[in-house]
Amino acid sequence: MKLTLKPEWRLWPLSSFLGVLDLKTGVTIALLFAVFNKVAGVYGLIALATGAGGSFSQFSLYLYSLFALFALFYGLKAVGQEDPKNTLYFAHFFFADHVFSTAWTVFFAVVWWFQTPHDGRRMANSPAQLQIINASPGYHNMTDAQRELAAEQVWNHEKGTALAVIILSWLSKIYLALLIYSYATHLRKGSYRALSRTRVPTAASPNYDAGLGYPDDEEEETEDFYRLPLRTPNTGNSISSFADFINAPAGRARPQAPSMSKLNGSVNAEEEEEVLFDEDEISRGSSSRGHSKMGTDESSAEEERHGFGRTR
Repeated sequence: MKLTLKPEWRLWPLSSFLGVLDLKTGVTIALLFAVFNKVAGVYGLIALATGAGGSFSQFSLYLYSLFALFALFYGLKAVGQEDPKNTLYFAHFFFADHVFSTAWTVFFAVVWWFQTPHDGRRMANSPAQLQIINASPGYHNMTDAQRELAAEQVWNHEKGTALAVIILSWLSKIYLALLIYSYATHLRKGSYRALSRTRVPTAASPNYDAGLGYPDDEEEETEDFYRLPLRTPNTGNSISSFADFINAPAGRARPQAPSMSKLNGSVNAEEEEEVLFDEDEISRGSSSRGHSKMGTDESSAEEERHGFGRTR
């Protein structure tokens, strides 16, 4: 049986970190702070192993922090890979870690607020600390009543600040848990890339070539190369022009003038001359050539008739 909340009780997932940063960036920052917090457990175990002393509650907290450190590295990997399934599992672990940390925080707060005497007596956990206390210059200058009064004033001034720091840290960790849940929810729904703060890969900026040192002349040459002609060809009568070109009579071969290479005795390649014809000129030239040829053929036929009659 799967337990789910009603739609009206479900929280709307966050879309950014404090309204400034991307969700992924905010989750990464939160996990880095959590890693920094759990690293203190490693130093606590080292202190206990070197004879600093401590209670079972401290030892259990330090040992749990060591195991939680590996889980945080796993979460950083899942967040970086944008894996929705593993990110959701890590969000559950992060919330459970907040519950465990809250239990230890309440326990140590009760011990510090109500069971620890704030009378100014210096407590030594090792012989080295006791030597430092005895060597302090101001240790023997105060009576017990003066020391208790001074310690009470310091405690009344600091306990409000300490309580505010604890409450603020507890609320901030709840916000970070909601942030990780929101990131996992967007990954599962496929809506992470559509968020306003999400960085989406875009095309290269126009200043990319300039930053690499390419000159601007290449862009101008490219524009000139692909520039369209000012006069568009007339393709409306292409069929008639092609028919006139096929029916046009063969013209006389144009005599070629002697080239300079022949005069100098050297052999060079012949230059091809391109001749551009307008379509109207081609049509008029073909019609005039047809009429002139017909007239020449008629005159030659009459001369042959007259010559044949004379011979008879």
